[in-house]
Amino acid sequence: MSFLANVFGDRRLSEGEIGRAARRALAWYKAEFCASFSKETVAWLFDRGDRKLVMQASDPARELRFVDQDQDETPSAISGAELLGSSVASALAARGVPRDAAKIFLLIPNEWFFVRRFDVPAAAEANLPHLLQADIERKTPFRAGDVVYTHLLSRRADAPGKMGVRLWILRRDIATRVLEGSGLGWDDLDAIAPEGPDEFGETPVITLARRGEAPDWFRRTALGLAGAAAALFLLSVGVLTYRQDAAEKELDAKIADVSQRANHVRKIADDAIAQSKLLNTLHEERSAGPAFADIWEEVSRVLPDGAYLTEMRLSEGKPGERAIDLVGFAESAAGLPALFDKSPMFYDAQLIGAITPNPQEKRETFSLRAKVRQKKAG
Repeated sequence: MSFLANVFGDRRLSEGEIGRAARRALAWYKAEFCASFSKETVAWLFDRGDRKLVMQASDPARELRFVDQDQDETPSAISGAELLGSSVASALAARGVPRDAAKIFLLIPNEWFFVRRFDVPAAAEANLPHLLQADIERKTPFRAGDVVYTHLLSRRADAPGKMGVRLWILRRDIATRVLEGSGLGWDDLDAIAPEGPDEFGETPVITLARRGEAPDWFRRTALGLAGAAAALFLLSVGVLTYRQDAAEKELDAKIADVSQRANHVRKIADDAIAQSKLLNTLHEERSAGPAFADIWEEVSRVLPDGAYLTEMRLSEGKPGERAIDLVGFAESAAGLPALFDKSPMFYDAQLIGAITPNPQEKRETFSLRAKVRQKKAG
């Protein structure tokens, strides 16, 4: 986990950070992998650190010269006489360079190569080795066994579906004549290349399979195992990331479910609080003043016999002040306010309309308003 913290930091992986995190992980893995082996083994595995020696066909001395640019010390050239008197391995060992750590290039003048240019479909790139061999057999005066060759590819800007091929061919007998008297043989060469680049600024290199060199199956196996380990590491990181995302999604779903339930409970609690407030309000109203049934009972008691109501309304004016409006008939309406003022429930009773006789009822019509007393606290 400390490694993951160093590589990825404390942040969560996102789409914008995956690329940078993968590059950091690969750099860390490569550094740790290289630190597990000696410098010589790492150089052998990754084919780096090899000393490069060249022999030019245009050089009459036929010397092997070191052309390393990143080496602190350049050994002296190996002459043809020294090679004829010993071997390439002995000459290199005398200069402190192992044979397996040196690559020998033979440089041939550009005009000695046969260069053929043609186009192939981009889809045929996978079958290009077979196409090149067939082209040499059919379109050139050479046989494939009599030459060594390589090719360079370039994209066609005017035809995106095609690729330009520059086939560089060298007859074996030309290279053999160059090697005569130099102390070198075909088995000593690692590659053949022209002395200068082509018109596109590229230099083709014909790679040769040197017989004296041990087969590189072990190197390929080691690199394959290292690549497999790196792939497994990236797979484990991907699985870890996937599990983290799945766990986060599951946790988010649970949080959403709990939040929904909490909102439902909160709504129920709010409704209960509102109902409680309403009940408290009703209770306060009831405790502050008489109920409507009590008012109705008191009005029935105060009204004299022979009087009856056609309308009764209970209204609220100012805060904490209630009044009743009565409309009806009575034998003598003028004395009704005094009766209501004597009641312990009403006060300030007065007629709010003119008293008019009603011949049908043989009584007087009245409109009366009386205020309702509030209950005393305690």
